Amino acid sequence: MTRGGTNKIRHELGAAILLPATLLAGLAFGTVPASAQDARPQSEIVKNERFPDSGEVLMLADELDYDRNAQIVTARGNVELAYGKRVLIADKVVYDEKADVVTADGNVALLDPGGDVAFADHLVLRNKMKDGVVTTLRILMANNAKLAGNDVVRKDANITTLHKGVYSPCDVCAEKGETEPLWQIKAFRVTHNKEEQRIVYEDARMELFGVPILYTPYFSMADPSVKRKSGFLSPSFANSNDLGQQVETPYFWAIAPDKDFTFSPRFTTRQGIIYKGTYRELFSNGRMTLNGTGTWPRDKTLGTPGDKNFRGSFFGNGSFRLNDHWSWSFRSELTTDETYLRKYDLSGATDLVNNLSVDYANGRNWFSSDLYAFRGLLASDNYDTTPWIAPHMKGSYTLPSKVLGGMVSFSGDALILGRNDGPNMRRLSTRMDWNLRRTTVGGLVYRLFANLRGDLYSVENVKDPSNPAVTFSDTTLFRGLPTMGTEVSYPLVRNSGGLREVLEPILQLIYSPDIGNTVELPNEDSLSFEFDDTNLFSENRFPGLDRWETGTRLNAGMRYSLFWGPQGRASALIGQSFRLNENQSFSSASGLRNELSDVVGRIMVSPSSNWLIVHRFRVGSESFKLRRNEVNAYGRYGPVSAQLGYAYFAADQFSTFTPREEIVLGSVVRLDDYWRLFGQTRRDLSKHRAVNNSVGVGYSDECLDISLGYYQSFTRDRDIEPENSFILRLTLKTLGSTDG
Repeated sequence: MTRGGTNKIRHELGAAILLPATLLAGLAFGTVPASAQDARPQSEIVKNERFPDSGEVLMLADELDYDRNAQIVTARGNVELAYGKRVLIADKVVYDEKADVVTADGNVALLDPGGDVAFADHLVLRNKMKDGVVTTLRILMANNAKLAGNDVVRKDANITTLHKGVYSPCDVCAEKGETEPLWQIKAFRVTHNKEEQRIVYEDARMELFGVPILYTPYFSMADPSVKRKSGFLSPSFANSNDLGQQVETPYFWAIAPDKDFTFSPRFTTRQGIIYKGTYRELFSNGRMTLNGTGTWPRDKTLGTPGDKNFRGSFFGNGSFRLNDHWSWSFRSELTTDETYLRKYDLSGATDLVNNLSVDYANGRNWFSSDLYAFRGLLASDNYDTTPWIAPHMKGSYTLPSKVLGGMVSFSGDALILGRNDGPNMRRLSTRMDWNLRRTTVGGLVYRLFANLRGDLYSVENVKDPSNPAVTFSDTTLFRGLPTMGTEVSYPLVRNSGGLREVLEPILQLIYSPDIGNTVELPNEDSLSFEFDDTNLFSENRFPGLDRWETGTRLNAGMRYSLFWGPQGRASALIGQSFRLNENQSFSSASGLRNELSDVVGRIMVSPSSNWLIVHRFRVGSESFKLRRNEVNAYGRYGPVSAQLGYAYFAADQFSTFTPREEIVLGSVVRLDDYWRLFGQTRRDLSKHRAVNNSVGVGYSDECLDISLGYYQSFTRDRDIEPENSFILRLTLKTLGSTDG
C-alpha cells in the first residue's frame, strides 16, 4: 500500500518483527534488497539478537508505519523495542534509521542489561540506544533504589547526569499521606557512572523525614549493585560507664577482588581512640583473615592489667589446600593482657588458643598434626601451669577389604605436652578396631565390635591426687586394654491415624579387664566429663585418652520417636548403665561409679517449625534427685519469638566446677512490619546474681535499620567493673554497607 510516499504495514497486537537495522525497510515491506539476498537464515538472526552489538532490532507494537524515503519507522500502541539486551517500552516510538535516533513518548520505560529501569514521559536515544536526553527521568535500580532528576543526559549507556537529582532506596507510602521518603539525598548534580559503579553527588544534602541533617559540597558512594567498593560503612554509637560516649566509623578498602581491609577506629570520650583493623584475602587455594586492635589508654588503673601504656590484640586465622588431600591452617589469638578484650568490649573470650595444623584426608583415612599454645584470661588462670602442645599427631587408616565380615581400622595418637610448672608428658597411643553391623530378616539390628589399645607414657612432675604435697618419680609406663562387645536393637514401627511411631529397645554389652586407671599418669584430656544421653552407648565415656573405662558393663535404653502432620515430631531416650564392680576411676558425683548408674535421658517435642522444646536430665539411681536438669525452649507465636534456657549441673567428678544453676530468657516482639522490641536476661541462680541484661527497640524497612539497646554486665575481674551501656546501631541500606 502506498500513501503519499509512505509505505504502511499494520500488525495485530503481539505481532513482532526481527530484522537487522539496515534491512528494516525491506523486511517491513516483505522484500529484501539485492545486497541482502544471501542473508543468514531466520534461526541465526534469532540467535544473534541476544548480543548487544549484533545490529538487530526486535520491534513489537499494535501498529507499525514505515516511511521508505526517510527510512523512519513509527510504532504505536504497546510498543516494545529490543536492541540486544536493551529494551524500550512506550506508547509511541519513532525510529530514524539513518540518524540512529529513537524518540519515545508516553509511559516510557527503558530496561538496562544490568536490571535498572528508567521511566520518562519523553526521551531521545542515539548511538544504538546508548546516549540520550530526557527532560525528567526516574530510575528504578536493580535493588529497588530510586534515582530521579531533571534535564538528564545519558552518554554511551554508561554515564547518566541528572540536574536537581534525588536518590533514595525508601518507598513512599501514599496511603498514609506521606510525600517524602524516610531518607533521601538531594543534589544539584548527580552523576551515575555504571562502569565504575559509583554515584557522585555535587552540592548535596541528606534529609531524614524530610528535614535536612547534613550538607556536603561533594559526596561519592558505590551504586546499589556493588557488593564490594571502597568507602565508609555505617557508623555505630554507644555510651558506657567505662568508655563514655563512643562512635565507630568503619572505612572499607576494596584493595582488589581478592583482598580488602576495614579500618574501624572507635572514638571514646574517656579512653581515647581504640584502633581496629581487619585484613581479608582469598587465595586460589585458601583464605586468610587478620584482625588487630590497639589503644593508648588514658585511665591506667594501678595494680591491674590496665596499668599499661599500650593495650592491644592480634587475631588471625587461615586455611589453605596443598593438594586434593593435604591442607594446612593456622589460628592466632594474642593480647597484651588478660582483661583488655573484655574491658573495651572487643570480645567476651576468656581463653585464647594459638594453633598450627596440617591435615590429610582421603576417604576414610585421615591424619592431622597440631601445635597448640593456650592462655587463660581469668584471674584464676596461671600462665606457668597452662600447658603447651608440640605436637599432637593423630590419624586413622581403614582396610579396604573386610575381615571376618567386618571393617578393620588402625589409629594412632602421639602427644608432647609441657608447662613451666606442673606435669610434663609424652604419650604414644595405638589402637586396632573391628566392627561388624548386620540386620536380620526379622528386623533385628546387631553390631559386634572389638578393639585393642596400647599406650606408652613418659611423665614428669606428677603429683599424687590424694596428697598434692607428694610428687611421683619421673617414670615411663606402658598399659594395654582389650575390649569387646555387642549392641542389639529391635526397631518397632506402627502407622495409625496419621501417626507414625518408632519404638526401639537397645542393649549393649561390653567387656574389658577391670584394671582401672593409675594415678601416676596425669589427666590432661579427660577432665571435661559428663554422663548424659549423648554417651550412654559409648564404648569409652571418657572424652580423651588419659583415662579409659574398664570392667564389664551393660548399657540399656529405650528410644521412642513420633511423627505427625507435615512437621510434627517428638522423641525420647532413657537409659541406664549396669556394671559388675564399682569403678574407682569415676567419682561418686559422676553417676557412673556404682554398679547401678544414674538414669539419663532426653525428651524433644516439636509440634511445628515454630516450636521446639528439648529437656535433658540425669537422675540419681538411689536418691532420685536431679543431678542434671537442662531445658531449652524456642517458640514463635504470631509476632512474638522467645527462648528459654534453664540449666542445673551438679559438681563434676573431678570438682573442677562447683554446682551451677542458670536461667536465660530472651524474646523479640514484632509490633508491626517495621518495629520490634527485644530483650534478654541471664541469671546465675546458684550465686543469686544477674550475669547480664539487655533490652531495646529496633526499626527496619527496605531502606533503614536502626536499633537502640540498653545493656548491663555484672562481671568483676581486676579492672573490669559492672557496666551499663547504651548502643545505637544505624544502617542506611545501600549507603555505606558492603557484603564483602
